[in-house]
Amino acid sequence: MDTLRLQVTGMTCAACSARIEKGLGRMSGVRSASVNMATAQAFVQYDSQVTGEADIRRKIEQLGYGAAEQVDSPQKAHESEVRALRGKLAVSVAVSVPLFWAMLAHLAFLPSQIWIPAIFFNPYLQLGLATVLQFYVGYSFYRGAYQALKQRSANMDALVVLSTSVAYFYSHYKLLSFPGTVSHDQLYFDAIAMIMTVVLLGKLLEAKAKGRALKDLNELYGLQIRFVRVMREQGEEWIPAGELRRGEQAVVLAGEWISADGRIVSGAAEVDESLLTGESVPVLRQKGDYAYSGTRCLNGSLRIRAECDAGETRLSRMIAMVEEAQSLKPTIARKVDRAAAVFVPAMALCAAATYLGWTLLADGASADMALRYALSVLLIACPCALGLAAPVSILIATALAAKRGILFKHGSAMETLAKADRILFDKTGTLTEGKPRLIGVQSAGHPNAYLLKMAAAIERHSAHPLAQAIVREAERLRVLIPETTDVREVPGGGMQGMAENRQIRVGHPRWVLGGDVVLAETAMKHETAGPGETVLYVTVDGRLEGALTFADTLREEASAIARELERTASLGIVTGDQPEPANEIARQAGIRDVHAACTPDRKAAIVEEARRSGRVVVFVGDGSNDAAALATADVGVAMGGGAGAAMQTGDVVLTRDRLSGLADAVVISRATLRNIRQNIGFAVAYNTAAVPLAALGFLDPRIACTGMAASSLLVVANALRLRRLAAGGRG
Repeated sequence: MDTLRLQVTGMTCAACSARIEKGLGRMSGVRSASVNMATAQAFVQYDSQVTGEADIRRKIEQLGYGAAEQVDSPQKAHESEVRALRGKLAVSVAVSVPLFWAMLAHLAFLPSQIWIPAIFFNPYLQLGLATVLQFYVGYSFYRGAYQALKQRSANMDALVVLSTSVAYFYSHYKLLSFPGTVSHDQLYFDAIAMIMTVVLLGKLLEAKAKGRALKDLNELYGLQIRFVRVMREQGEEWIPAGELRRGEQAVVLAGEWISADGRIVSGAAEVDESLLTGESVPVLRQKGDYAYSGTRCLNGSLRIRAECDAGETRLSRMIAMVEEAQSLKPTIARKVDRAAAVFVPAMALCAAATYLGWTLLADGASADMALRYALSVLLIACPCALGLAAPVSILIATALAAKRGILFKHGSAMETLAKADRILFDKTGTLTEGKPRLIGVQSAGHPNAYLLKMAAAIERHSAHPLAQAIVREAERLRVLIPETTDVREVPGGGMQGMAENRQIRVGHPRWVLGGDVVLAETAMKHETAGPGETVLYVTVDGRLEGALTFADTLREEASAIARELERTASLGIVTGDQPEPANEIARQAGIRDVHAACTPDRKAAIVEEARRSGRVVVFVGDGSNDAAALATADVGVAMGGGAGAAMQTGDVVLTRDRLSGLADAVVISRATLRNIRQNIGFAVAYNTAAVPLAALGFLDPRIACTGMAASSLLVVANALRLRRLAAGGRG
């Protein structure tokens, strides 16, 4: 399946997005289609052998909307939308001013001596102004309503067109049928002005509020490099970032943003990697290290060989995941969309029933009164608030999560994670660091630093994880490592060589003690490995001088995160490691439920058993052997430093490779779901209360129109409260 993202124009409410999804879903070859009203984007998965991009765009246009290839960022589309709305609103206000001024005469709470030019009461002037509003300013509403009705559905445009058309043609009929006798208060041209202006004002304010919601996502787009300096035969040359290809060498100088994912071939520099790691402290990157696009070279210079094209960088994939998460809706949002699709025709029927009820049942009710109350029902009942309830919250939450190194691959993962009550962890690389660390040095007749220095001199020539742990510890302690000669590695044994004219051997006990080895004069208690530990011995000139102890240690934050998560979910460890080290790590983390020596199939089976018992299961892992369990769980969480298979299979990726990201993800998910429910509750309560009030005659059409716009703004404002999580943290 191929994936297509399009920018959609012309949507006005949730019924629009639901109609586009339904129309695309009926196309042959389209597997799924999701339209996000907040970002105005369509996300379509399709079979290119059956249908193509042009067919999909044509279908969207047939439905009455515009479809363009994905722009550089939603911000550009948003700015274009704001400009168009601002221009249309300016015309509407200019034409409506005389109608609004004349309307003041109908407001009882205003003093009667307010001066109103007599010309503004002229019904033919009002007819001319209303005609401009109805058919020029309102043309886009007519077009949208026509396209919706052609597809046998309805949207907000249909409500606006229906209400304004009734007001316009009824007033037109009264004016031409009873010339000279119709009074100003029997005409509804000012209601048309109010409807058009308030609807456009509400849409403009709503668009600006959505722009605030897009802020965090725009920061990710802002990290994308537009131009890259590359090495060519004729020297350095600037090219557009999209033209960078695998194998080319990019040059980055001090103060510049790194423009490629790849291996550093020359140079050294301190790099700000806070985007990926969350650490504000720069790290030294030099020849042989890996560099990522979106990080910044603070000093020095680097030459980087690109190992992927510009569109395949880690930053590009991260942005794509965020966009996809915002487009793929959770179950609760899809239920809302289905409700919005039938909401508009239902409200049209309510308005008709209101008119008939006041005309037939209410004693003394005139046709004018019945029409006024029916108009109020049409105006107060707008599905915009309902349609924005979920998309804006998800938009803010996914962008906020991405800034914290949490990538939700789809909206349903966020919804499910919020309900999780069973969390299972892999051990190695998930609860533990995933690589051995030197935790103990025992020397017989020399200072520990001497033993570490001699061991590091030999081991720095090896790529073995234990050897690298020795070197890392020596560098951390700033031990001066001497030069070596005659270095040789014995597979399964260890390393040996000459350092400071002395014969050094570092390796496993059987290999080191298997030769002619004598103990040092100072007796040394032989180090024995504890649970999950490994011991290497060190000899100097054939004498056993010390031992080095290693362990894959528990992550620093693991026990605190476990305590935090245990408040709302039961925890367990499912690992392929042996029972003894698994139980030791579980003890340190404070987790009582342990399943050890599990094959990949057994891990998946344990997850499935928990699901069958009615639990909402989250599995957290990092290795290829965790892929089956990640796929089986309700939500699979992949550690960012793990294997590619785990990251591909997981529903959530912690790019900063920290367990604290899991706790953050749970908090963000629960806050988002709570926020969506609040929005839906408000939208439903608003319509439940407002429609009967309008039908019973308690709301004037002008007040109803204002209330409709205010409801959308309140939903967006409530969703914006999620941004407080950025400052408040998990607490």
